Amino acid sequence: MEFERILDGLGGWLIHADLGLGLLLVVGLSMSLSHVFALFANRLSTRQILWRVLLDALVLAVAVLLSSSIDMVLLRLYASNPVHPSAFVDGIATCLLPACFYVCVAAPYIGETIGFVIWVLTHLNVVTFVHVRFGLPWDQSLLLCTPGYVFALVLVALLFRQGWQRSYAMLASELAEP
Repeated sequence: MEFERILDGLGGWLIHADLGLGLLLVVGLSMSLSHVFALFANRLSTRQILWRVLLDALVLAVAVLLSSSIDMVLLRLYASNPVHPSAFVDGIATCLLPACFYVCVAAPYIGETIGFVIWVLTHLNVVTFVHVRFGLPWDQSLLLCTPGYVFALVLVALLFRQGWQRSYAMLASELAEP
């Protein structure tokens, strides 16, 4: 009976957070698509590329959701005005809209610059959202939002590093064969 109530609560939360979760998936897909050129360079088949893009998109969306959860927990502990998790995810997801353009990171010559600007804008959006929604001072908003931001950066860096190393290893093994 208790388990059923928990599942009903989770279902209700997912229904109310549909916009936020959809945007998280779009952000994950955008970040994943930024590596399509590397996958093409490694001469992967279309099926392999699609599989990696979808898997990476889901993992990236989960990483961003986990970092948002850290922000939510910290705010729940320290803020005086609690918010429902679905409202928080919807609010945070709209803050992630600049990350929908992460696919532009694959653009030659300006990729790293765009990636840096997108990460800074995203963090600035989250800090502003927390400041406005909870009425917290700027310094406290920054302090509460930074652990989730750093967590997301580390997870994304680890995923990208592992993906790049795997791709380069595959390319090197193919070039070494006669």
